[in-house]
Amino acid sequence: MILHGKTVNEGRAEGEAIVSKLPFSFLGDFNTVDGTVAVKGHDLEGQSLKGKIFVFSTGKGSTAGPLAAYHGKEQGNTPAGLICTSAEPVIAMVAIMTDIPMVHKLDKNPVEVIQTGDHVKLDATSGLVEVIPKS
Repeated sequence: MILHGKTVNEGRAEGEAIVSKLPFSFLGDFNTVDGTVAVKGHDLEGQSLKGKIFVFSTGKGSTAGPLAAYHGKEQGNTPAGLICTSAEPVIAMVAIMTDIPMVHKLDKNPVEVIQTGDHVKLDATSGLVEVIPKS
């Protein structure tokens, strides 16, 4: 499956998808030390985002989120790529400050058509997302 979206931050990334239907903040929801989702009750609680293509609905929260994501990037613990339904300004700054490829506003809702474990090839420069279903 090929999806088309709008570029938030250019670049290419490839890897296993991890999908959440919930809004996400890199300040409070993300453990910068190990790359896991830290918030209790989150649908990805305790799971690692490190090196994965993180698919989620939208960002939320504090303007300090990009700084938290940057600290995670310094330690090698951030996702390889970001795909969201609609990027608000704070989550867009996360992608830009950490130089993580990111797209949003795809022609299909990514949290509905991509599943955790699918293999994703993200070309954020051209806005293309290739999804290879998990076997």
